[in-house]
Amino acid sequence: MHLAATFFLSTIPAFLLFARGAADGAVVLITLLFLVRSAVHRDWSWVRQSDIAILLVIWLIMNLLVSPFAEFSGKSFGRSASWLRFVVFYAAVTRWILVDQKAVRWVLIASLTTIMVAAADAFYQFFAGYSLLGGQPMTGRLTGPLDRPNIGIYLAKTGFATFTLALALYLSDMMKQNAFRIGLVVSPFALMIVFLSGERTASVLSLLAIGCSLVGLFLVGGKSRLAAAGIAVFVFGGIGALLTISDRILARVMALGDVVSDYSGSIYGELTSLGWRLFTENPIVGTGMGNFGLVCPEYQARGLISECHPHPHNFYVEWLSDTGLLGTLPWLVFVGMIVWAGLRHFRNGHSQSLVAGLYLGTMVLSLFPLAATQSAFSNWPAIMAWNSIAVAVAALRLSQGKVDKSAA
Repeated sequence: MHLAATFFLSTIPAFLLFARGAADGAVVLITLLFLVRSAVHRDWSWVRQSDIAILLVIWLIMNLLVSPFAEFSGKSFGRSASWLRFVVFYAAVTRWILVDQKAVRWVLIASLTTIMVAAADAFYQFFAGYSLLGGQPMTGRLTGPLDRPNIGIYLAKTGFATFTLALALYLSDMMKQNAFRIGLVVSPFALMIVFLSGERTASVLSLLAIGCSLVGLFLVGGKSRLAAAGIAVFVFGGIGALLTISDRILARVMALGDVVSDYSGSIYGELTSLGWRLFTENPIVGTGMGNFGLVCPEYQARGLISECHPHPHNFYVEWLSDTGLLGTLPWLVFVGMIVWAGLRHFRNGHSQSLVAGLYLGTMVLSLFPLAATQSAFSNWPAIMAWNSIAVAVAALRLSQGKVDKSAA
């Protein structure tokens, strides 16, 4: 069962690129395998671990207190019931799959290979104007093998989590040095594609993630501080050069400035305002999961928003509007727990500070509160976010020595 689960986890990065339904299927199969494994071994100890327990509490709240009172309860129950797969998937990855040396190596090989292929295809698209693997033309933003312009955020979330895991293994003497060097080559190349992609959110969040990583590198001490300063100069110098030579990227940055300067008048501001309004009208249980896009036309007809979207384009506003305080407050507890785990890891000092920095950078990419995001609950963005978070948490647990020996 562990071998099968490792295989399915290894395929998720590729499935996210080429077969979104298959990626969800892999998550479900990992969930089922872990539940069967827990039943066979009569080992349900993971349920009592604090981070997983709070996620299970959230799931119960969604189904017992939020969905029954939703305006469109059928839609809400569809989202809330199936959310359990992400909870068990997170538990499986962090407590079962990525605690085995061979499993971690296979997942790393598969992830680094997939990231390299996706980044290379997007790099080709940048110059040729179309993707070799996806056949998509470039219209303002890169797509790579995807059918939409999300390759930047894909590479950022998948790449940071993968490199965090690679570093944790390397420092634990569980990985050959040559393999780690591959990660050192793939990661900067993938980050370069993020900035070439033209995705504003992915680029800004990647800068913040790089900042977290450089803080960790600086805290290692010694020559690492000079390395951190050198990398910072190189990154900002490269971005400056990119803005100078690429009118397309400069136009995206200028557009971002326009949105920020008049946020309330932008569609993002309108969506955030509507999400907040829905929360204030239903502060305890929200409007129901996935109900934002269904109730939006009523407010559009009243002239409160110019156009409707399925979600408010912010994770936390979506949590508030969809689940109210009952769902959002325990979610914030979970976020606080995993972020605090990274901050505490800085106390271990030396090279572990870099692990902490990369880990927090990974969390920034999925959990930064001020970012314009995709939906927190719909399949593709949710799978990508949970895969990134789970791999990073597994890496931190490895660095902390929290490794279970019973991975069968």
